[in-house]
Amino acid sequence: SDEDVYFLPQRPYCALGSLKDQLLYPSFDEVNPEDYPEGHRLSKSHLLRQSLTDQDLLDVLDEVDLSELAARAGDGDKVKGLYPELDW
Repeated sequence: SDEDVYFLPQRPYCALGSLKDQLLYPSFDEVNPEDYPEGHRLSKSHLLRQSLTDQDLLDVLDEVDLSELAARAGDGDKVKGLYPELDW
């Protein structure tokens, strides 16, 4: 069935934007129901950006042993490292 199929790209995809954008992709700041066809149900996962704090994201990076990524992007400041838009 379609639920059992998962496509994995051969090369990693990173959206343009900040590290925070990468971690929350495809989450949005706001969802406009008019942007979707009638009858489309929106998932709450699209609104992750509103529910996770910077510290939550840093905790996730720490859990997967990537905490240094934010520090390098922010010149030593992990929180600052979530925001610069870099070519990932």
